[in-house]
Amino acid sequence: MIKNKKPTKVYSQEVINTQHVFTKDDTVYIKNNTSYKNKDNWSPIKFKWVSIGNVQDNLVLE
Repeated sequence: MIKNKKPTKVYSQEVINTQHVFTKDDTVYIKNNTSYKNKDNWSPIKFKWVSIGNVQDNLVLE
């Protein structure tokens, strides 16, 4: 007789924090946490765009 083992389900307990962002003229802006519903405050952040080609060239496979 073969015993069927029920699969063990594992659920992540970690919360994924997300933020609102948008880009304009090669600048990335992030929404301030203190902004009100009627008035949104956005701040530019330091962000450097990197092409997929550059990322692939710098990957190190072990």
